[in-house]
Amino acid sequence: MIAGVGTDIVEVERFKTKDELWKRFLSEKDLEYISKFKFKEERIAGFWAAKEALVKALNKRDFNFSWVTIAHDENGKPFFDFDRFEIEGKVHLSISHERKFATAVVIWEK
Repeated sequence: MIAGVGTDIVEVERFKTKDELWKRFLSEKDLEYISKFKFKEERIAGFWAAKEALVKALNKRDFNFSWVTIAHDENGKPFFDFDRFEIEGKVHLSISHERKFATAVVIWEK
């Protein structure tokens, strides 16, 4: 049964030259993954959108974004790695980005 759905869209431009913001919401593993790419801001914006969509899907505002890592399976599909807290059920994630915008959708199943 679907317990929650969240979506978010952001402008990539918001994340250029905002290193301090990145460090507040990205986990160490997120930063390591993103560092491999030439256009980091697109991925950073996508990760922000994903974590915002997660908050909306779970209706949970009492956790730090940096506690959640966005990992990828062998095919590149993103998923949440909940290092610091447990989530009942299953969480599905989709992220998309291009030069100007990034968006994410989260579905929480219980």
